[in-house]
Amino acid sequence: MSDKNKGNLALLMTAILWGTGFIAQKFGNAVMPPMTFNAVRQLMAGAVLTPLVLHSLNKSGYLDPSRSSAAETGRRRKRVILAGAFCGFFLMVGTATQQIGLLTVSAGKSGFISSVYIVFVPFFSVLIGQKVRMRSVVCVIMAFIGFAVMSLKGGLGGATQGDWLTLVSAAGFAAQIVAVNCFIDKDNAILLSQLQFFFCGIMGLIIALITEGFVPAMVVAGIPVLLYSTFVPTAGGYTLQIVGQKYTDSSTAALIMSLEAVFAVIFGAIFLHEIMSIREIIGAAIIFGATILGQRE
Repeated sequence: MSDKNKGNLALLMTAILWGTGFIAQKFGNAVMPPMTFNAVRQLMAGAVLTPLVLHSLNKSGYLDPSRSSAAETGRRRKRVILAGAFCGFFLMVGTATQQIGLLTVSAGKSGFISSVYIVFVPFFSVLIGQKVRMRSVVCVIMAFIGFAVMSLKGGLGGATQGDWLTLVSAAGFAAQIVAVNCFIDKDNAILLSQLQFFFCGIMGLIIALITEGFVPAMVVAGIPVLLYSTFVPTAGGYTLQIVGQKYTDSSTAALIMSLEAVFAVIFGAIFLHEIMSIREIIGAAIIFGATILGQRE
């Protein structure tokens, strides 16, 4: 098998694992409040990355004062902590609103609405000086038409709170992607990933303590789904993404990974017996078309 085919297969597995993540999140909502589930799984994801972070830092010497000046090491430390907090905040907005939205939105529908982040990214990129292409404008219009077809039954009042929250989550994910692009470099990628998970989890846990209380028994009862969510769609999915993108061009990679929404529908039907209506299918198809158009060079 060629390296390109290996890369494409790895990315297809990434989309499959991410698609199952929506099912895990639905099960998570069944055993504990959404903010609690989201906060704990983010903290666990950060902890899982510890061996990789230590290996990466040892190899690169990114924070080693013996391999760079004390001033440079201090600058890097402050920058990466700030980056982790910044990216973690947007990650918390994205993951938390998506998790709460899943209380009333099906896994498949959530997958397609969440995928709108792909067409939001160019607009958030304006904040860092990039220009918006006309194609991006068309894609956003298409995405909102798709959202309207899926959710706005009988006008604005036809959409559930979960629909709107999931759309907000797409904006949160788009902002997080742009923030990561601003701060990431080849020597801090894994550390930044861990820090954003930790900051996301800590901020989410504070909100959970205030709004939901914290019941350890619920967390214990949810350990199986928490472990699955941490190791399979998070650790497994993101690792396969990195491997796959080493051998595949970015356009092909984005196209394959966008199948995450399709697999969310498939697994939602298999494990949760969710069936999308004809209207929702049409809306999903429009959104999917917008994401594919937005990924073309």
